[in-house]
Amino acid sequence: MINGVPDCIRLDGWWLACSVADARGDTGKQEETPQKTTALRHPVTIPVLLVLVLLADWLFWGHSPGLSIALFALVLSAAILAMRSGGVTHREWVIALGCELICNLPVVEQIQPLSLMFTGIGIVVLVVWVSYGRIVEWWQALWAMIRISTVGAVLLPIGLVEEVRGAQSAAGWKHQLRALILPLGIGLVFLFLLTSANPILERFLDRLARLEFLTAKQMLRVSFWLVVASVIWPYLNLSESWLGPVANTPKFKSLRMPWLASLVSAESVRNSLVLFNILFFVQTAMDIGVLIGGMSLPEGVTFARYAYRGAYPLVATALLAGVFAVTTHRMIGESRFLKNLLFLWLGQNLFLVITATFRLSLYVEAYTLTYLRVAAFVWMGLVFVGLVLIIVQITKAYSVGWLVRSNLAVLMSTLYLCSFVNFAWVIADYNLHHSNTIGRLDTRYLCGLGEQALPLILEHDRTTGKTMCSGYGREMPLHTPIDDWRDWGFREWRLQVYLAGEF
Repeated sequence: MINGVPDCIRLDGWWLACSVADARGDTGKQEETPQKTTALRHPVTIPVLLVLVLLADWLFWGHSPGLSIALFALVLSAAILAMRSGGVTHREWVIALGCELICNLPVVEQIQPLSLMFTGIGIVVLVVWVSYGRIVEWWQALWAMIRISTVGAVLLPIGLVEEVRGAQSAAGWKHQLRALILPLGIGLVFLFLLTSANPILERFLDRLARLEFLTAKQMLRVSFWLVVASVIWPYLNLSESWLGPVANTPKFKSLRMPWLASLVSAESVRNSLVLFNILFFVQTAMDIGVLIGGMSLPEGVTFARYAYRGAYPLVATALLAGVFAVTTHRMIGESRFLKNLLFLWLGQNLFLVITATFRLSLYVEAYTLTYLRVAAFVWMGLVFVGLVLIIVQITKAYSVGWLVRSNLAVLMSTLYLCSFVNFAWVIADYNLHHSNTIGRLDTRYLCGLGEQALPLILEHDRTTGKTMCSGYGREMPLHTPIDDWRDWGFREWRLQVYLAGEF
């Protein structure tokens, strides 16, 4: 306030005293505009979404799944890469699509839960890389998959609702509706007059009126489109706003349990190793005596029953021993004696796994091969490799994370190879070729293996002159031929070629 300045000049110069923020009408607090997690990222996402929905309709509607799943997964992967913010280099294109092709090879071989799992894993790994720019931990990839399946599945419906609400408030729908009353009213009058004067237009409108809309089949197909669009949409709008930021490796606080510390100590681990070695040595000696030493079994216990009883509990024992070794080996310290005890105990566990496998093979020789027994062989192999990795981890002083990653790599590699194995053919081939030595043949189980066992069943019928799959509970497996390239599978195609040559 300067004395002597006229009021007109003082009031006209108000802007000299105000700050820039006041001149702009700012209050000093920046308005927080909530970020819409469902807003459209880029205008091209809508055309890409429509193309993918049409592709899904062409590949899957009215067709059995087959090669179409691999083709759609590859196209979806290309769309995810194309929508990545910042672009993708040529090298990244080749690596990403090459990995996706490898993950979809099991689906090309045959549609089964195991092959579909690898297709899903390939998509999830690609999503994690596109979203975060690197391959994160396995539990973070699992978290991303859960978010896509839950939050991502409702992004499109919520986004559409928000867009409609925004359009309603911005455009004034009531005013627009009033503006349509006049043209629609007069337009209907003109349409009536033109239809009366034009028989061609009248015939066209009559045919249009007789069309059936919103039938049950059409409603089901539209629902299919909506579901596919909702499932695809999150893959085209990958964002940390709904997918979540990359979390750091969780650090678990050590639990303070005095009673547990008194139970699990260096002394208790030492006593445990001494006791466990003695128990396992007795078990090992008895196994050697029974299996190759001619030791007699208790009365009423057959050799096959002995083999069956020991196959699965011994593997569980070895697995529990591995967990114990991983959790307590750091309490041993630098004691060479205790380390040797630990390695001796793990070595006895390896021998137990070998004897369990041998027992299971003896049981299979007595009671044929089944899916469950094949899975038991695979499981025993994984436990054996896991114990070897534990020995390596303790010897090299690797972290527990290395042990977990190594076991996961072995597990996924084993499952990947198993997806290319025709286990129905393997089981049927073993049981049929060992039926003379076994003395019994479960024909009902063989006939229930499915169409992949047909070549061996037909060969057996031709050799013996008898029909194996006939009678109650033993129907001949039916082969469904490939009608279209969309449901093509390499294993199905090989079977169809074989049956075409037979008949």
